[in-house]
Amino acid sequence: MGGTLIKLKEYQESFTKNEKKISNFLLGNIEEIKVLNTYDLASKCDVSQASVVRFAKKLGFKGFPEFKIALAGDIAMKNSEKNIHIIYDEIKFDDATEILARKVVYENIKSVEDTYKILNFEQVEKAAEVIHNANRIFILGAGFSGIVARDFQYKLWELGKNVIFETDQHIQLTNASTAGEGDVVFVISYSGQTLDIYQSILEFKEKDVKVITLTKFASNPIKDIGDIALSTIVEKSNLRSTSLSSRMAQLTVIDILYIKLIQMDREKAEKLIGSAVESVKKFKM
Repeated sequence: MGGTLIKLKEYQESFTKNEKKISNFLLGNIEEIKVLNTYDLASKCDVSQASVVRFAKKLGFKGFPEFKIALAGDIAMKNSEKNIHIIYDEIKFDDATEILARKVVYENIKSVEDTYKILNFEQVEKAAEVIHNANRIFILGAGFSGIVARDFQYKLWELGKNVIFETDQHIQLTNASTAGEGDVVFVISYSGQTLDIYQSILEFKEKDVKVITLTKFASNPIKDIGDIALSTIVEKSNLRSTSLSSRMAQLTVIDILYIKLIQMDREKAEKLIGSAVESVKKFKM
């Protein structure tokens, strides 16, 4: 389904010196991957063959041959789509309304599509299972991620879940002191570097509470201390569009989880959601 090129770009910040050599060479000579083996690539990048193998494994592959096949598939897909993608450029302050609208739509669609390509469905299933069986679900999120957190809280309430979402760190820490076995923390932070959220997670971890994270794909502090990791991908951009498109990608993952939870107890979910719909109807004009 693609995603190898995305992984290459997303991991740039967390690559070692040798891994960056390999990555930079591949991104700059992308068509050469078809004819390279581990020895060839190691020689061209002035690294060991073991470094090439470790590089492939870091990206989630069993070895270089599997990585090579996946990357070649991505390249072929990218070449076939060249003529159907709209020409994309960063949003500019002097863009006409129609142009900026097209760019915003494209960026949102791209973030959702790229997130799907790297989404680990096994992790999604594990997250849904943990949430389904949880006594209480604590949600952490700030800023734009807090908007997504609130949306998830409402969705889980619809399914009859015991959900707690607070943006104040002092209250978060108080909540952590009451957490225990059977509870779960769901953390939403695109950067994975929000300090107060990170500190709150540490308090929950002391209670042996399972932590599910929804962050950017590349390694980050919040993702690294979680138990189950869900990821999103966002095109690097200017203005506030990165925050906007990250929210769209996060909401998409939340929606996938929401539908998965409905699947796990369809009869109960349909009853609860149906009751909510009927209650709202009373206040419609």
